[in-house]
Amino acid sequence: MTAQDSDADALPRVSARIYRQNAFRVTGLPLSSTGRDIRRKADMLAVIEKTGGQIPTSDILPLRPAPSAGDARAALDRLGDPRQRLVDEFFWFWPAESGAARDEGIAALAAGDPDGALRHWTAAAVSGTGAAPGDADTSGDADTSGEPAAPSEPVAPSEPVAAGDAASAVHNIAVLEHLRALEVEMGAEGEQPDWASVYRRWGHVLHDDRVWDSLVARIRRTADARLDVGLAPRIRAALPGALLSIGAEIVVAAIGDGDDDRAERQLTAMRAAQLGDGAREALGTALRAAGEPWADQVGELCEEAVRLATDTRTAGLDQAAHILDHSAGLLARLDRMLAPDDSTLVRTHDKVALDALRCLLLFDQARDTSDASAARDHLRMIEVIARAERVAASEAVRGRLAENREILDKASVRLTCWICHEKPADPGAAITRWMHGDVVRAVRELRWNKVEVTVPRCRSCQRGERGRGWLAALRCALYFVVAISLPTMLFTSAGGGYIFLAVLVAFFALIVDLNVVVGSAGRRQREHIDLFPPIVELREKGWRNGERPLGVGGA
Repeated sequence: MTAQDSDADALPRVSARIYRQNAFRVTGLPLSSTGRDIRRKADMLAVIEKTGGQIPTSDILPLRPAPSAGDARAALDRLGDPRQRLVDEFFWFWPAESGAARDEGIAALAAGDPDGALRHWTAAAVSGTGAAPGDADTSGDADTSGEPAAPSEPVAPSEPVAAGDAASAVHNIAVLEHLRALEVEMGAEGEQPDWASVYRRWGHVLHDDRVWDSLVARIRRTADARLDVGLAPRIRAALPGALLSIGAEIVVAAIGDGDDDRAERQLTAMRAAQLGDGAREALGTALRAAGEPWADQVGELCEEAVRLATDTRTAGLDQAAHILDHSAGLLARLDRMLAPDDSTLVRTHDKVALDALRCLLLFDQARDTSDASAARDHLRMIEVIARAERVAASEAVRGRLAENREILDKASVRLTCWICHEKPADPGAAITRWMHGDVVRAVRELRWNKVEVTVPRCRSCQRGERGRGWLAALRCALYFVVAISLPTMLFTSAGGGYIFLAVLVAFFALIVDLNVVVGSAGRRQREHIDLFPPIVELREKGWRNGERPLGVGGA
């Protein structure tokens, strides 16, 4: 077994329910319980189950609701495994080691006064370290927050406490703050947890060698061959990852509930936590592990869509859109939790983009380009591949998608209305433009080539152009109607001369209308058609408008 494996195994995967499942909290047994005490508790539990009695609860922070018989049996089983028991001991309250008959902090907890327990332990930690009140750090990792560690300022004992008692106090403060914060996160009443303080307290534990000396002493006192003192440093190495995995679980729950503020508070505290040199790597590992189920859901979604597109290629376009639509929420969750360059995040984003492209390629191989809906499908493909390009995380994948999008863009020139650039082109509404080029002049002969360029147009734009023509004709007719009727009504005796003048004005108005309104609209359309890429390409080669050169055949 390698050292790395040992560190990973030292603290089995923990969860936010670590204190609700703690064997000492569930059974109410003290940390000093012997094997005989555990067996006696098991026998009592069996009797209670048969008689239907009430299972006794712990005096220290009793669980609400009370644990079931199954919970109690599972807790007793944990106490029968020395390694599991050591983990539960570590995440519970250590009594003073100075031989005092009564631990004031634990007594305060049993009396329902956790704030009093904090005051007692803070005073013991201060006395044991010689630090300022409110700072239980013993290794130079000072608490610079400026806030007191307990609801009220502790009063240090008149005499310094033993090193073991100070170590237990430092440890117990971290456990109590952690436990209370998790209780609130899981629905208990209380103020919003200060996770920065929680992680700071665990930082004190990690950096205080006396805490780990106490854990070594506990291991030695068990005199169990299945435990060795080397387990203490392995637990110390694994602790940051365990704590951050609990925080990651809270982040996942908050994001799942749509509580972004709660998730961000936890993430901010986790990123700022001073939990040793490997804390940054442990944070990434914890967040990746917590987000893995979401990444797996995305993977399953993509695989199913690709399978359906492979079975029915004509469904590939719909499946590509399905991937992008239904993965968006899961990707947004991962984006909130993981760093932009995180390997899991990049891999998941790229998988969505590439599998969407794969479905599009399957569709493109099977689609009927002569179908009436071909243009509409082509435009939709461009929209979908552009979305996939925005989803992709790596430059390589974005580049591949961009290449495919450019191919579709070039092909879309002949499938999209060139006038509005929005609707699919209709073959019956297309505009034709003759062009000639490659003119060769001989002594008695003139040769040239000609080509008919089809400019795509939709029915809507065609109707709009016809409508403008009818409207122009209506205006022209109206000019002459007004020119004749208005003088007739105003000058009944000598209307002829006025009618002539009015018709003359109407004629000039008609000329202006045709040149300014109709003519300018026509010029704008011709200029726009001249920008059609195939026409631009021919012009660059020297081709000109018309079927033949000027002066040939009356042209």
